[in-house]
Amino acid sequence: MRNFHTIEEIVLQHSTRNMDKIQAHFPNEHTKNAVQAFLKLEKGVIFIYTGFYVAGFAETDGPLGAYFLAKAFEKLGYTSVIITDSFCEDYFPDIKTLYIPLSGLSEEESTMILNTYKPICHLSIERCGQNAEGRYLNARGVDIKEFTAPVDELFRKGSQTAPSFGIGDGGNEVGMGSFADVLKNKEFFYDYCVIPCDYPMIASVSNWGGYGFIAELEKSLHVNVLPSFEEVEKYLAFIVEKGSVDGIKRESVMSVDGKEWALEPQILQALKDYATQG
Repeated sequence: MRNFHTIEEIVLQHSTRNMDKIQAHFPNEHTKNAVQAFLKLEKGVIFIYTGFYVAGFAETDGPLGAYFLAKAFEKLGYTSVIITDSFCEDYFPDIKTLYIPLSGLSEEESTMILNTYKPICHLSIERCGQNAEGRYLNARGVDIKEFTAPVDELFRKGSQTAPSFGIGDGGNEVGMGSFADVLKNKEFFYDYCVIPCDYPMIASVSNWGGYGFIAELEKSLHVNVLPSFEEVEKYLAFIVEKGSVDGIKRESVMSVDGKEWALEPQILQALKDYATQG
């Protein structure tokens, strides 16, 4: 079995959306750097942003990573709060969830939320973010603004006073604006989210990036927090039953981003091996 030395070597496998081009231009250990910065924070509330609209539902990429990040954080003594919209309603029954209306929040409402929860950081995983024209484009280049609550505005406002982390797999997600120098190359990317973050992370599937963050936490803290494949599969079945769709297939099926589901246990095992190796 291959011995992986970085999270990126694992989660950038099977890339189909040019994330390898970003890695070639920014050959960093993005996840390790992010986790090291995260672990310097005082324990408190973490805002986790997710939910990407596809064909009437939230897609399966994003909620899985967000859910298991939230569970890992809570096991480590943090308080997780999911920030999403109505398309992810009841996806996170055991995690505090704030549903942002499609019309967005007023300045006063945003300020009140931030003052009430006082998040120590903001982490977005597979959440569509606005481009330079203020549009929210999906992987097909279609504007889904009318179905996308502008939670990225809360992310941007919160990032002014607390560290921000972003996980994406295509360039149109919140936080990917940090890679603008590469993303503006139309040969590889048709468009991109302009909202940056302090610690951007990339993966072939955003869920894998979320699991990668958890694996790096496990490696650093020597605490078992990475979910098993059985736990991941059970949660996927739970949200698929609620209508969640594969973002590529646009159907409520047991898969993510059109990839063979058989890859999932392979990725999780590689991450577990990485987290537990000497």
